[in-house]
Amino acid sequence: MSNNPPCVSEAALAAAAAAAATPQPATLDYSFAFPGGAYCLAMARTVVRRLLSDHGLADMSELGTLAASELIAHACQFTPGQGVSLSLRWRFGVLRLTVFDEHPAHTATARKACHARRREALSTLDTVVGSCGGIVGLDHMGTPLSGGSKMWVALSREAARNYARL
Repeated sequence: MSNNPPCVSEAALAAAAAAAATPQPATLDYSFAFPGGAYCLAMARTVVRRLLSDHGLADMSELGTLAASELIAHACQFTPGQGVSLSLRWRFGVLRLTVFDEHPAHTATARKACHARRREALSTLDTVVGSCGGIVGLDHMGTPLSGGSKMWVALSREAARNYARL
């Protein structure tokens, strides 16, 4: 006699186990730390392309790879020699790529000027992603951390299709 609840069949449990063992868009949820530096860009592109492909999101790999690479390059430019982290998440039909860096804390006035410089440095990515229907964001980490920045890109499959048509 099985220990499974009576309302769940053995076949349903086997199907659920098989689905859980196979990467799918819903299971795309990864975070990576990179030591920083330009050499990390190739690693990040390889990882993003592979994960998107393995999770059935290969159609998003070109735009996703570009976005991840640009976000990490941006972090390395503004926090040279410092580690960066990258997370990839698929939620509600949207690919979210987020990069955290260890940008030093600033006074309120300097923070505004630095934010403007960083936002300007993201302008090309913002233009490309925005023209495809995606979103690029930048924010100061704030408390409880005294420094650091968070940059993200949110992309739908439609944005990836639009990018493919550019």
